Amino acid sequence: MQSSRRRRILVTLLWIAVAFVYLFPYTWMVMTAFRLPIDTLSMRFVFTPTLDGFREILVNANFLRYVGNSILTAVPTTLLVVAIAAPAAYALAHLDRRNRTFLGAVLIVRMVPGIAIVVPLYLVASGLGLLDQRPTLIFVYSAFNLPFAIWLLRGFLREVPVELREAAIIDGCSELQVFTKVVLPLVTGGLVATGVFVFIAAWNEFLFALALTQSRAATAPLAITGFRNEYGTQWGAIGAAALMISTPVVIFAVAMQRYLVRGLTMGAVKG
Repeated sequence: MQSSRRRRILVTLLWIAVAFVYLFPYTWMVMTAFRLPIDTLSMRFVFTPTLDGFREILVNANFLRYVGNSILTAVPTTLLVVAIAAPAAYALAHLDRRNRTFLGAVLIVRMVPGIAIVVPLYLVASGLGLLDQRPTLIFVYSAFNLPFAIWLLRGFLREVPVELREAAIIDGCSELQVFTKVVLPLVTGGLVATGVFVFIAAWNEFLFALALTQSRAATAPLAITGFRNEYGTQWGAIGAAALMISTPVVIFAVAMQRYLVRGLTMGAVKG
């Protein structure tokens, strides 16, 4: 009994330590949002809360405009990527399972670092007059996240039994009807999981936004750099802006948690 109790205590302490490590950056960010700069620089855990940081980003910096740009960029990117990746992944999972060359090419495209292609993208966008426009960011984000979405969705779609597709075809369904009416309802969790990952990637993207936008289409992560200038670093504003950026992602992930867990555990248990 004592040995079992000690084991439970050790496991509990271990999980507390892990939770502390993972939650400390977020906790520090929240405290920074409500602290004065002097409290942040002094690393004070006990302080008088203030809303100066939120007042700075909402009144003086007009930060909500950049948040709106992020929403109008990340949401269309997510919808477009999932809409294109789903039929592509279905074709690779059920219609042509042996096309490893194309799968390898897709993976290689995703492995290319963004810094290696940002200069050519800037030159092309500049030559076409597409700089500082949200559609440009949507196109670039979609192209960069599409290979990942195809690979992820292909794994989910391969868990759908082939017999279901064959039975639907025997019953007279076309390939499009099989895809939309039989397969897609079975992989709703996988679609949501893919959408969550794509949304987070597009929402937090910084490099392409830095190179391809200036002010009109600048996103929220890029706007944070404006709070560090020749007059110093506005720690309260940075903390408040970071909190506003991370909160929608947390809410979205929590709201979709049931579908996310279902999608990530597809095929984990075999009957």
